[in-house]
This record gives sequence, C-alpha cells and structure tokens, in this order.
Amino acid sequence: LFFGHDEETGGAEGAARAAALLESRGIHLAWVIDEGGLVVDGMFPGVEAPIALVGVAEKGSLTLQLDLQAAGGHSSLPPRHTAIGVVASAVTRLERNPMPGGIDDLTRNLLESVAPEMSLPVRVGLANLWLTGPLVEAVMAENPVLDALQRTTTAVTMIEGGVKANVLPSHVRAIVNFRIRPGDTVDAVREHARETIADDRITLTTEGTPREPSPVSPTDGAAFAHLERTIEEVFPDAPVVPCLMIAGTDSRNFYRLSPNVYRFNPFRLGPESRTLPHGTDERLPVAVLADAVRFYARLIESSGRS
Repeated sequence: LFFGHDEETGGAEGAARAAALLESRGIHLAWVIDEGGLVVDGMFPGVEAPIALVGVAEKGSLTLQLDLQAAGGHSSLPPRHTAIGVVASAVTRLERNPMPGGIDDLTRNLLESVAPEMSLPVRVGLANLWLTGPLVEAVMAENPVLDALQRTTTAVTMIEGGVKANVLPSHVRAIVNFRIRPGDTVDAVREHARETIADDRITLTTEGTPREPSPVSPTDGAAFAHLERTIEEVFPDAPVVPCLMIAGTDSRNFYRLSPNVYRFNPFRLGPESRTLPHGTDERLPVAVLADAVRFYARLIESSGRS
C-alpha cells in the first residue's frame, strides 16, 4: 500500500521515488490500482444503470506558455490589435481548431461495452461504427465529457497582461494546457499549436515537464478479471467498462513495475456529485465512503487468497 503526499504537484518526491526504490530492488507487481474512474449514474445518455468505469490508460499532458512583447504606449494611440488582442486571437484559434479526434480502439471498446444498456436505436448505431462513426463522433463532440474521451483536449487556463486602463500592455502571457490522448504525442501537440497559432510574434515555451500518454493496460488477463470480480461484488448492478482516464495520477510512476495498471475510485456518484472534486465544498456522502471501504477490504482479502 503506497500513500503519496504530493500527487497534486506532480508526485516527484512521493510516487516517483517509491517506484524507483521498488525497481532498484527488482520488485515486480502483479497489478497496480490508483484513483481513476467512478461508478457513475447519468453519464451516458439513455443509460439508467450505473456504470463502473475502470481506467486502463491515462492521458499525457503538455502546458505551453504564449508570450508576446510589444512596444506599449498610451491607449489614445492604439494599434489595430494590441498585444492582448494578438494573444486573444491566438488562443481563439487554438480553441476553434483542436487536435483531430476520432473513435480509437479504447473509445470503441467503451462504446460497445455501454451499448447493451442503451435503447435499441442507439445499440444498432454503436454496433455499426464502421458506418455510423462520423455521426457518433459529432454527437460526442457536443458533450465535453465524451469529447475528452476521443481527442486531445485544449484548455486555455490563464491569461495576463496590462497594468492600467490607459496604458497599452507591453507584455502578455497566456497558459494553455493540453491533455494528450494515447496515439498523440507531446511533439505532435506542440507542432499543432505552433501551426495553428501561425504567428511569429508569439513565443511558445513549455512550462513544467510534459508527460506522454500512458500505455494501455490489458483487459483480458487475471489482473483485470480480479479487479472486475471485486467491483461486481461491491457494486453488483454496475457493469464494468474499461475507459480512458482523462486526468493524471501517480500510477504513471509504476509502469516499469507492472503492465497491469488500472485506475478506479470505488465511489458511486451522480451528475451533481461529479463536479465536486477540486470544486467548492468538495465532499463524499458517508454511504459512498462506506462502499469504498468495503471495496478495498474485499480487494485485499481476495488478493491474499489468489
């Protein structure tokens, strides 16, 4: 059992050092389970049953800083586009032109696994993705949660510039965070941003340490079957569905110790609760916490006998 203290700031002092120590001792792990997917109600249109989402891969990450230096001056003599206007145009182009998406093997597996819980017309459509793929991709693109499963996402998270109402800004900075799906790479996303912005006045630099997408863990072996059985014992009404984890976890430090890395939070949450993590009044209902205790106790007990 590993308890990290710095996952939210990258895990460099916690999980990374723990994994390195285990690797130096020649330790191989049968499987790894970290935070990740939830038992969700109401995530998929038309699906009434809860779905237990297990992350078998997670996205990578790249944060780019956009900088523009300008002459400044008085607001009474502005150029056609101030420095803020130029940077705003750049981030608008990034938002309007995301990385190409599409239904890859991981997304296809998710959709096909959820399809039996949907209405007949939807089941027929998802059973024939060779024909309906473009339509399904378009529908997913309208839902931020589902769209994040099929593409590398672009999020403009910070922008700053200017010091006074009547002074033209001499420096403007914007921060853009990309979450990279398996199949894309850090270099490809960086090049996409450069070509999309297409403005030599703006300098692009990488902030922090980029992270490539994870490998995809298997779902046809003993490790996943063990996890699936445990989930079904605690949440018997929730089909277990492999999915892509759209955020980052400490599990990325353990890939060299096991090919079986999974991401699952044993919390059953509805739409109103899924916005609470990192949000105002973050909390869990007591009953949800009790189910989580039951899950981990059962997982440890069954592991000792397997």
